[in-house]
Amino acid sequence: MRDASCLRPSVLLFGQSSVHALLPSTLAAQVESSLENGRIADAQALLDKAEIQGGQPEVLHYLHQCTAFKLFGQTRFRDATQHFVKGAIDPRALISYFEELRPALCDETLSPEPKQTDADNTRSQFMEVEVYAGVQKYMPSEISVDDLIASNLVRNYSPYLRPQVLSETDSADNIQYASTSSIPSNSVSGTRTHPATVAMRVILGTQAREMVEAALSALLVEQTELWARDIVEITATALALHYAHSRNIPSLLASFRPALRSVSPRPPSRPPSRPTSSQLHLPPPETSAGLSPSARSSIHLLQQPTMTIRPRVLARVLETLNLWGPLIELWRAVGDVGRLINVLAGLVEGTYHDPSVSDPLDQMFAILSSLQLPERMVTDVVIAPAVSEAERQALIRKWGVWLAARDVERGLSLLMSGLSTRAQRPTIVGGRTKDKDWGKEQEKTDELAVLAELRKTGSTAAKKYLEWLIVGRGRENSLLQCQLAESCVEDLFGCLKDDTIAKLWRAKSTSYTSTTPTTSASLSKVPSTQATSPMSDSGSQLRRTTNAPPQRPPFLSYFVSTTPDSPSKRARIKALLALQATLVSSEVEGETLAKHVQECIVRGGWEKVLGLEVAVLYSKLSEPSVVLRTLHSLRDSVTAEAYASSAGVYGVINPRVGASAAEGCELADWAKWFVKVMEDRNLAVKRAKTTNLGGQPPSEMLKILLQVYTEDGDIQQVSRLLSSQAQSLDIPDVISLIPESWPLHSISSFLARSLRRSVHAKHEGQIVKAICAGQNLEVLQRSYIILQDQGAIIEEAVEDGEEGGSGGSLDEKGEFVEKVATQLGQRDVHVHVMDIEAGGGGG
Repeated sequence: MRDASCLRPSVLLFGQSSVHALLPSTLAAQVESSLENGRIADAQALLDKAEIQGGQPEVLHYLHQCTAFKLFGQTRFRDATQHFVKGAIDPRALISYFEELRPALCDETLSPEPKQTDADNTRSQFMEVEVYAGVQKYMPSEISVDDLIASNLVRNYSPYLRPQVLSETDSADNIQYASTSSIPSNSVSGTRTHPATVAMRVILGTQAREMVEAALSALLVEQTELWARDIVEITATALALHYAHSRNIPSLLASFRPALRSVSPRPPSRPPSRPTSSQLHLPPPETSAGLSPSARSSIHLLQQPTMTIRPRVLARVLETLNLWGPLIELWRAVGDVGRLINVLAGLVEGTYHDPSVSDPLDQMFAILSSLQLPERMVTDVVIAPAVSEAERQALIRKWGVWLAARDVERGLSLLMSGLSTRAQRPTIVGGRTKDKDWGKEQEKTDELAVLAELRKTGSTAAKKYLEWLIVGRGRENSLLQCQLAESCVEDLFGCLKDDTIAKLWRAKSTSYTSTTPTTSASLSKVPSTQATSPMSDSGSQLRRTTNAPPQRPPFLSYFVSTTPDSPSKRARIKALLALQATLVSSEVEGETLAKHVQECIVRGGWEKVLGLEVAVLYSKLSEPSVVLRTLHSLRDSVTAEAYASSAGVYGVINPRVGASAAEGCELADWAKWFVKVMEDRNLAVKRAKTTNLGGQPPSEMLKILLQVYTEDGDIQQVSRLLSSQAQSLDIPDVISLIPESWPLHSISSFLARSLRRSVHAKHEGQIVKAICAGQNLEVLQRSYIILQDQGAIIEEAVEDGEEGGSGGSLDEKGEFVEKVATQLGQRDVHVHVMDIEAGGGGG
């Protein structure tokens, strides 16, 4: 087959010294000639014929580009579309004619933030794009497609149209046109205001944007594999910008999803013919020398091959157009959690408005919750998340506090579960322990900072977060613990302001104390035969005592079991446990808190309603006798006896009773925390080798409680106390406290048990003594045999003035043997005795 690129002459002319060949015109010459003469249809026919015959691709590209720009200059945008695509035009050349698409030409890695410049300065900046040398003369000289349309309308219709008054709609379009057009006003004539030309301008503008959409879409599909990466990004971004300006939301959202294909990093190939640099009106590039490190790191993150668009360029346009829904999806697709949450927060606060975004607060919570468990992140929350640990901590801390101001439960759930232990510093030599301590200190510092921020937003969230720090996290901080107690007491007083709750609690206190104890008057009616029964009948006396009504539970247990579950009930339990723990573990702060709370109770007249709370306060401010009298006035004998027997180490509320009450109110964390605080207090007391807070041993405090019972004439409580604490009390002390008018059987059980205990202790001592004596004799017997085998030397001291000693012998061994035999009960002991002279050895 003949090569189409090789032209063969059909006529030859021979001269004397030369040969001339008559060649047909080339395809390029024919097309260019047709375009210059305005025969665009002929040029298109020649191109179609050349494509059928298989012309050179580069030549065809060149001719198609010439034809496309010729049609483009005549505003025949629909006809120009196919030639732009077939000519494989550099999309940057086409994008430069559309002002709304020019931001796509900016390199976002070098210009992270938009700069405010004048329009004239913007137009004066250029960016070089390589095109074919012959194409440049067909490219319109106008800056934008709007100017191109306006100049064509002026050229074609200006002599025949006169200015007219426009309607409101047309005048709005005209103002926009006047602001974007660079044509002098004296040359616009009537085309600017005439309804016909206004309508034509709108139609042609629509066709131009349909052309750029079709051309960029087709080029992006066909030429992606041949383009450099930056051209692909510019084309995709320009297409997304077109969708945004045309409000084509489905297509805009679809442009966020495609993954970047494998693009060769090579630079774009140069045109086959000698190119020239055509100056296009593009924004200038900027250097990244002045960028901050954080901006550079974000630049590096966005350069990862996850998207074909430039998100930061597109985001600025979406913000300008108030397209907050697509902007949210853009940051979600990019994986920029910080910017995504910022937009959602603006919607929640009312700064932005977009009806298409449903429940932005719920979306924020879902995103922040997913940050707590990165391995569980799914694509419907954030796509391609790239959040470091430090960024995660900062986001949860910042937006957790923000969310707590609007939704306390959700915000605190983030703060309580999201702030994990900080990453440790680089370990220095021998610094592993120091790094661990440093991390803990930083974590505590962060928690205090969050608490301070929450207090600025609202008291409810701050109270719950403080409760979590002390009770949930177990932070040992006396100041925070006092603040927790104050917060719980405030809630308690707030509940008492409700008359219904105050009446209910007053009724509970009255019901608990209304049971009439067995006094001396009632027991004095017992027949004298029973009162004077012999001590041998102590068993019957013990049965009489045990047949008394069962002992009531502690007031705290009674209150929990009989009061309906409610927030006020839990508030009182929290206040009691917090007061008890704070007063026991804190010295100065606890005393100040106790005085303040006591003043509030007296001021409110709640002494009868809060009897147990008053006793807890007295345990810090008064003597043990005052605490015991307060508990007795409440008729809480179990709590009083537990307080006295423990010497006040645990305070008024027993750890087991307090934990049981907390668990009964579904406060398991409070139960564990209260028990731990009490155990730590007990260990501290043991380490300090102190008996109790008041300096009195348990026996003394039990005697005080016994005195309180006897002064009130409560024989039943005295009997129970003596029966349960008999080992800690002495009979003489008890006898001195019991009134003479009381019947003997009220203490007969205590006396019988104490005497039996004394006799038992005496017999036990005798048994131990006998066992020890037998063991001593056994040891003596074994040692005697050893001494017998070894023998002994006994020397008598020489008196002054004597020479050589007395010379006598001592028969001490015989006496020793007799004594041993007497102890062993053996009279026939045979012992060989060696007499040793005082002056020398013996045999």
